[in-house]
Amino acid sequence: MSTPVSDILVLVAREVVTDAEELLAVVLADIAEALPDLAADARMRELLAATVRDTILAAVTVFSTGASLTMVRTPEASLELARRLAQRNVPIAAMLRAYRLGQARVQQELITRIAARKASADEVAEAAKDLSSSAFGFVDLVAEEVVAAYQAERDDWMRQRNAARLAKINSVLAARSGELGDAETALGYELARAGHLAAVFWCEVDGASRLTALERRMPRLAAAVGAVRSPLVIAPDAATLWVWFPVGTQVGASPNAVTAAVTEELAAVPEVYGAFGDPAPGVDGFRHSHQQARQAQVLAHAADPRARLRVTVPALLGPVALLALEPGSAAGWVWSALGELAVDDDAHARMRDTLWAYLSSGSSLATAAAELHLHKNTIQYRVRKAEEARGRPLADGRLDVEVALLACRLLGSTVLRPPSAGGGTP
Repeated sequence: MSTPVSDILVLVAREVVTDAEELLAVVLADIAEALPDLAADARMRELLAATVRDTILAAVTVFSTGASLTMVRTPEASLELARRLAQRNVPIAAMLRAYRLGQARVQQELITRIAARKASADEVAEAAKDLSSSAFGFVDLVAEEVVAAYQAERDDWMRQRNAARLAKINSVLAARSGELGDAETALGYELARAGHLAAVFWCEVDGASRLTALERRMPRLAAAVGAVRSPLVIAPDAATLWVWFPVGTQVGASPNAVTAAVTEELAAVPEVYGAFGDPAPGVDGFRHSHQQARQAQVLAHAADPRARLRVTVPALLGPVALLALEPGSAAGWVWSALGELAVDDDAHARMRDTLWAYLSSGSSLATAAAELHLHKNTIQYRVRKAEEARGRPLADGRLDVEVALLACRLLGSTVLRPPSAGGGTP
């Protein structure tokens, strides 16, 4: 379908095609003044000039012939300029603004020429209407292709940039030889003198979009953990973020404070989990804190989803962190340490919770009762029933009992025994 154009529009458009140099110079000057980022260096100025020339000539050719917009091909210079802007992280809005500036100047020139012709008011109005329709249709079509080229280049460039940064980080983590200064320059992050609090965030459902949302909240997360500068963020895959928060050379926020603050922030991004290391200084701290965060992630990921914490820190893991290489291997040991107390049902869960509160309070019935909002006699009764379920006194391997209970709290059914038929309710 051809673009409707009046006879007058055809005539003035042909004039512009053969006498365009002055108009091209004016449009280029308007854009360069309003949008300096588009002409930041010699190569960009060349691309901008070619874009202005080729786009205007393509547009007025449509106006002068009534050619179908489906036949329009976006000039290669325009696509290359869009790609360069993507590489330089210049928003595509700048280029779209340039199209509107160019459109306004070209329409003004054509309207002026139309008005100068001896024509009736109806003919002028028809020419102006056709010009507006054709101009907006042309710019919309070209802008759509330019945005697509920009986004494709941006995505590719970000993947390459992320891959290069990830390779540099992996080199630092593996302690491979290389200039530390080069790594700091490439990453834009101070490694040697800073303290580091490493974190791993992950999502198993719609990971890319949720982690993008999390990245937007990264400044708030950095403030929540007491970071002194912007964190280092890298995506090793589409569902995971590795983060290092610079916390100075001193220890940052306490584990409880980190857990509470980060849990609050993650509430805004459902189905995203976090695991942290302890803050530590220097390059060794950069590595060690990350290793701890990865271990915490392994354990959190292995946990029964019903028991999984939104945020896991080393202080919560205790000796269970030793199971990080193969969490499932702990099940047999937990069963041996707890006996029937390891059965995965509500009755034994209540006994485990009570026994944990009792042992972690230093075997204080009063403290455990206050924590669980129960009477001391109830605590005493449940502790006794827990000993019976275990099959031997708590004093027999008490440390094993505490570690096994901690594993149950962190991993849930991953280390518990499937319930058998029957069972009472203590």
